[in-house]
Amino acid sequence: MIKKLNSNILQEIVSHLIDEGYEITFEGQAWSKVNASWVYFNTHLNTDNLISRFDPKKVLKIHQNEDPKSGREKGLIDESTGEGIMGEF
Repeated sequence: MIKKLNSNILQEIVSHLIDEGYEITFEGQAWSKVNASWVYFNTHLNTDNLISRFDPKKVLKIHQNEDPKSGREKGLIDESTGEGIMGEF
């Protein structure tokens, strides 16, 4: 199990994804410009659905990296904590 995230919304989404059977592939500082933990899952995340279900105040921002050299990913970031959850893209 991962350490508790400061973002309550992301923590709730992480718990939901684990309950759904998805596996964490990485957790920690994902790259040098990120000082907070990011949690990566072995699935494509339906970011719009997750925002609708868990983030009615629209606090989370969608992050998408399409660069195959640095690793394609798509997920959600809580800008107040810098934490994120990512899936495959």
